[in-house]
Amino acid sequence: MEKVELKYKLDEYTARNNFWTDKAITQLGYSINLFTTVEIALLGYLVTNRNKFPEFEYIKGGDINYSLIFYYSSLVIIFISVLFGFISILSRIYDFRLTRHLALTRKRFLKSKKTKDGLINSKIIDISKDNYFKAFRKNLFGNIEFVNETHFDNGTVPSQFEKLRRNSKILGAISWKTHKIQIMFFVIGILVLGFSVI
Repeated sequence: MEKVELKYKLDEYTARNNFWTDKAITQLGYSINLFTTVEIALLGYLVTNRNKFPEFEYIKGGDINYSLIFYYSSLVIIFISVLFGFISILSRIYDFRLTRHLALTRKRFLKSKKTKDGLINSKIIDISKDNYFKAFRKNLFGNIEFVNETHFDNGTVPSQFEKLRRNSKILGAISWKTHKIQIMFFVIGILVLGFSVI
C-alpha cells in the first residue's frame, strides 16, 4: 500500500471512529436518561396509586395476598433500577470530566517545551482485574489528582496521565455495566408489577 493510500485509509478510519464514538456516547446518554426518567415516573405512579391495593396486614394462618407482595416487590426492584441509573449517570459525568482533562493534557504536553518528543504514547489498558467499586467510590468521594505543573516540572506527566486514563476507562465500563443492570431490573420490575395486576 502506498503512503498516500495509507494516509487516506487512516483518515477514513479516524473519521469513522469519531463518527461512531459520538453516536455511541449520544445513544448511551439518551438511553440512560430515558430509562431513569420512565422508572422515576413509574415509581411516582405506583406510590400515588397505592390506595388501589389492599392494606398490608399480617394475620397468623391467613391467606397470603400475592397481589400486595408483587406490588411491593415491584416497587423495590424498580427503585434498585433507579439507583443503578443514578450510578451510571454519575460515572458518565466523571468519565467525561477525566476525558476532557486528558485531551487538555495531551494538548499542553504537545506544546510543552519541557519535554523531548512532545507526545504521550498510550497503550491499550486492561482493566479486567481492577476493582470498579473502589474506583467509583474514589472518584465520587475523593480528590482526583489531575495533571498539573508539578508533573510537568518533575517529568511525571506520562505516569499520571496513564493513571487518569485507567480511571476514565473504568468509569466508562461502570456506565455501560450499570446501565445494563438498570435495564434488567426495570424489565424484571415491570414483569413483577404485571403479576400484581393479574
